[in-house]
Formats: sequence, structure tokens, C-alpha cells
Amino acid sequence: MNKTVEDKKAEHEIAEESLSNSWKDEYIVVIVFMFIPINFLAPFVSDMTMTQAFENLAKIPEWMQQILFVLVLVVFGMKKLVYKIADKLFDTKSGCDCKK
Repeated sequence: MNKTVEDKKAEHEIAEESLSNSWKDEYIVVIVFMFIPINFLAPFVSDMTMTQAFENLAKIPEWMQQILFVLVLVVFGMKKLVYKIADKLFDTKSGCDCKK
């Protein structure tokens, strides 16, 4: 069964709309960043001070800082910058078609 151009456009619009209504990215962001508000709410329910909360935040491992950095870049639509950084880090001379 051959699909017309209009049918393909309609399917594309439906798929695009379903992606724009997806909450998957938001769930990932909430889960990854959940430790930050928990860290700053702890002084209100325990004997921890706010200074200790900032000290805890400073103790985040470097790999977690990098994940947070990349996640923020992706959330704000700076994927091209992420790809450039990845190319430098992994020394990929050929690059990939996903940057275009």
C-alpha cells in the first residue's frame, strides 16, 4: 500500500506531537538533580547547618559534576557543544553524522 505525501506528513506530525508531550527527559532531570534540594532541605529537619550543606555540595565527585554539566547543556538545547566536547575528549577525527 503506497502512502501519499499527505499521509506521511500526517504521521510525522503525530510522531512529533507525541515526542513534544513526552516527560521522559523531565523525569531524568528530576531524578539526577534530586540530591541538590534534599541536601539543602536537610538543615531544616536535622542538626546539619547550611554551611555543611554547601560543603556537601562541594564534595560531589568529578564524574557526577560532568554528568550534571552535560545534562544542563542538553536541556538548554546546546547539543552541538556537547558533541564538540565529546569529540575532543574521545579524540574522534571523523566525527559523527548526528551533529548535523
